[in-house]
Amino acid sequence: MSPDYQLVAFDMDGTLLNSAKDLQPGTRRAFEAMRAAGTRIMLASGRPIPGLKKLARELTLGQDLVLAGMNGSIVVDQATDREIARHPMPLGLARELIAVAKKHGVMVMIPHDDQLLVEDPSDNHAQHEAAGNDLTIRDVADLANLDVEPTKVLFVGEREMTDPLLEELNRTHGEQVELAYSSSLYLEATAAGIDKGSAITDYCQAEGIPLSRVMAFGDNGNDIGMLRTAGMGVAMGNGIPEAKAAADLVTTSHDEEGIARVLCRYFDVDTSDVPGLSETRLLEGDDAARPTNPTGRTPA
Repeated sequence: MSPDYQLVAFDMDGTLLNSAKDLQPGTRRAFEAMRAAGTRIMLASGRPIPGLKKLARELTLGQDLVLAGMNGSIVVDQATDREIARHPMPLGLARELIAVAKKHGVMVMIPHDDQLLVEDPSDNHAQHEAAGNDLTIRDVADLANLDVEPTKVLFVGEREMTDPLLEELNRTHGEQVELAYSSSLYLEATAAGIDKGSAITDYCQAEGIPLSRVMAFGDNGNDIGMLRTAGMGVAMGNGIPEAKAAADLVTTSHDEEGIARVLCRYFDVDTSDVPGLSETRLLEGDDAARPTNPTGRTPA
C-alpha cells in the first residue's frame, strides 16, 4: 500500500534544523520511516544546490534526496544528479533589480552554479555565504553589468535598508519577480511564479505525483508558496504569522520535535526512546499537531 504522502518537503533553517543547526532525534527517525515507506524527501531552500549537497553530507541525510535550491529555481534529483527544473531570471530584469538595490545602498550577491558573484570579495557576508555553500567567489566590478541569467538575486542588509527596497521593488517590478525574506538579513528575488511551491509542482509533474499527496514544512516568508501548494502545509511553532496563516496545520517548534509530532501520524516512526515523544506516541489526543486552520488556508 502506498503512503498517504509520496513527497515530504522541508525548509532548512528554522524548520528541519533546530537551534543547534542539527536535526531533532525524532526527525531522524521520521526520515528512516519515510524511506521505508517509499516516500521521497525534498530539501527546499534558498541555498544553492552545492550548499544543499554540502549540508546533506555534513548532516548525513543520505544520497537520495530531492534538492530544491535557490528558492525553487533549480530542482535536482540527488540520486541521479538529474536536473528536473531550472528557471532563470531574464538578464535585463536582474540588472534592473540590482540597479535599484545599489540606489538603496543594499549589498547584492548572485549565487550562480558553483560561484558567488560579488563586488567585494572581502565582505564578511560574501565570505560566509561562499564558505557555507561550497561556492567560489567571483569578483565582479559592477553587478549592474551582470553577464549571466541568475536563478536568484540576493539582497543583504538590515531591515531598515531592505524594507524600503522591498517596497520599491514590489511597486516597480512586483509582477515580474517573487520577493521574500529568508532571514532577517536576506531578501531574495526569483522570477515571477518561481518559489518553493513551484519546485514541488515541477517535481510532482515530472514524477506523476498528485499535489494532494505532498506534505511541506516551513517557518518563514519564502516557505509560504510551498505551504499553500502542498496537500498538507505544516508551519512550525516558531514560524512567522504569515507562514502559520498559509498552513493547514501548526505544530510545535523546531526545538520541540515539531516535525516528528506530525509525521508520526502518517508514518511508522519508532519514537520509543526519543525524549519527549515516547510517552504519548502522538495519538489523537496530542494537541501539538492538531489543525489550527481546519476550514482551509488564508486566500492568496
